[in-house]
Amino acid sequence: MTDSRRGHGTEREEFAASFLALGADAPTILPGWDASALLEHLHLRERAPHLMLASHLPGLLHRRAQAALARYRERSWTERVGLFRVPPGPLSPVGRLDALSGQAELLIHHEDLRRAQPSWEPRRLAAAVDRDAWRAVGLMAPLAMQVQADVTFVSPLGGRQVRTRRSVGSLRVHGDPLELLLWASGRDEVARVRVHGEPAALRALQDGRRGL
Repeated sequence: MTDSRRGHGTEREEFAASFLALGADAPTILPGWDASALLEHLHLRERAPHLMLASHLPGLLHRRAQAALARYRERSWTERVGLFRVPPGPLSPVGRLDALSGQAELLIHHEDLRRAQPSWEPRRLAAAVDRDAWRAVGLMAPLAMQVQADVTFVSPLGGRQVRTRRSVGSLRVHGDPLELLLWASGRDEVARVRVHGEPAALRALQDGRRGL
């Protein structure tokens, strides 16, 4: 188990280190995305969201967006990771959102990369990062889960309940905060959790949807 307890605020640095260690062609658990595609997604989200929109528009805006993406892709892998290593500025809406959400985007996508590797093991997170992940569960789960059941998340840091208006029963999901965050985002194949519940609620879980 990798020890990742170097302190609060290092998730981006550790993610960058994973990118460098694994390389641009490393797989992720996201269908059709390798490490390069994942890093490009993060870059556009944080620094150039306008390019994501413009690339789908016709004419001059589309051509300019494609040219900007081509220039980004021409950079070396080390340069692209270096850009990512610098967090968004204090006035960035994305930076403020990530601070509010407990770094949910970084935590989830880092595991998308790590857990696609054959020898991955869960990380031991710093206490502050554990708290970030737990806060992210509370903020993200009500938005990410479309399940007709009342769900209680149980972690070493406590419990959180997500209620639905058309509940057919209740579920309890046990795990560490990061595992619960991955489960709430729909990453069943890698999230290490234990799910217990009433039969109707378990059926509702199968029929429902998780993820944004």
